[in-house]
Parts: sequence; C-alpha cells; structure tokens
Amino acid sequence: MKFDFLEFIGNARHRNSDKFRNQLSVLLVCLILSIFIWALVRLSKDYYYPVEYHLHYRHIPPNLKLIACSDSTIDLKIRIQGFDFFSEQFIVKQHREYEVSLRNVRTRMHGDHTVGYLLTNRLGKEIISQTNFPSEFFFVSPDTLFFEFERRSARQ
Repeated sequence: MKFDFLEFIGNARHRNSDKFRNQLSVLLVCLILSIFIWALVRLSKDYYYPVEYHLHYRHIPPNLKLIACSDSTIDLKIRIQGFDFFSEQFIVKQHREYEVSLRNVRTRMHGDHTVGYLLTNRLGKEIISQTNFPSEFFFVSPDTLFFEFERRSARQ
C-alpha cells in the first residue's frame, strides 16, 4: 500500500503519464459525486434549530407606563428541513425582531406598582405563522414574560 502511494506521488511529477491522469480524473469524479450525494442526504433531513427574536413592546395598557420587563428576547426551537436550515444558518443570517402587543396582558396590583404577565406559547405560534418557510415550533423560552408597570400621573 505504501509503495502504491509513493508510485502515485512519483507519477504526479511526470505530467506526461496517461495512467496518472486517468487515475486522477476517476478520483475527482468519484469525489465530486460522493460529495453531491452526501449533501443531498444531509439536506433532506429535519433539524431542530434555535431562533432568537428580540422583542419590542407596544400597545401598553392605558394609564400605565412600562418600567421593567423580565426578558427582551425570546428563543424558539423549530423543526426545519435541511435546505432551509442551511440557508438560514449560512446565507440569510438576519437580525430578527418581533413587536409584542401588551393589549391582552394580565395585570394585578402589587403594592404601589402594577405587575403583569404574558404567556409566550401564543407568541411562538404568531412568530412562526409570519415566517416565510414552513416549520413547527417545539419549545419557547422563557415560557412567561413578566412586566412591571407604573401608574401615569394625570397631566396638569
């Protein structure tokens, strides 16, 4: 085996060797064909891909001012096919943002502040429905967003 490899290297020095050119062309064709088939197999599988969205809050309830929130990002784990995964991971790679409406936030008084929370399962479904590739989401982190509000004083 070692002798064959040394002979192959020795033939590489002599550019006029027809045997070497034939061996090299067969090797390159087989290598390209195997890489192409491997890529097709890998791209046909489903993958679980984490996607991070930065949140911006709007439609704050009347007479309240948002002073604190538990998270400014939401992480979704989605199932995506290999080609879409490849294009998302290496080609598109974009900064994702999502506007969250606080119109339906559940609030209650806690001392002199109002606190509220919003379940993120519904947000995950909304975000996935707005994406341009078909996918399912399996996991949302965090599962609840917590908010702290302050009552706005009446303007004089």
